Amino acid sequence: MAKSTPAGVERELESAMHGFRDRAASVKAAHRTAREGILADEMASDLAKQTRIDELSAQTRGKLDAIRKEQDERVRSIRDRLERELLGDQPSDANSVLLRRDAADRARRISGEGEALDVLRDAVRGGDESLAHAVGHRARHEGWVDTLDAYREAHPQSADSAVALAFVESATSGASYNLANGITYSAP
Repeated sequence: MAKSTPAGVERELESAMHGFRDRAASVKAAHRTAREGILADEMASDLAKQTRIDELSAQTRGKLDAIRKEQDERVRSIRDRLERELLGDQPSDANSVLLRRDAADRARRISGEGEALDVLRDAVRGGDESLAHAVGHRARHEGWVDTLDAYREAHPQSADSAVALAFVESATSGASYNLANGITYSAP
């Protein structure tokens, strides 16, 4: 499996997001057109028009929710793929699973970035890949930049995946992402 590049992931994510936004805009445009048609129907009573508009709104809401769900699944699949690339192939025998579990437990008990950096250096120096990966994972989630840089330096084959994953996480979280989704998936 070829590793992802940050530029490739950025293009993939932006293309997917534009596609989802375009589909949502088409659904909203179709809703507006259908609503205008309902309102222009001179043969229908006001109650009938309102009933048809309510049904149309429910259908539109369902379509927008389905697109939003598809978008969330796409982002999750990209993130999962990058995390697998970042960690590399992990053995699945019982001993390896226990080593990773113990390493993850030890990484969770790290109290700060200074300690994380020390533990990471010891793990790299001692060849303890499970602990190094666990500390690198924790550093990424905690925002410990120095520790993450040290992890990338020790694992250059994973550097592109780490950068791409950081891009995906920053592009798909925060106020601007939530605002864009609020606007894109709001009722017309």
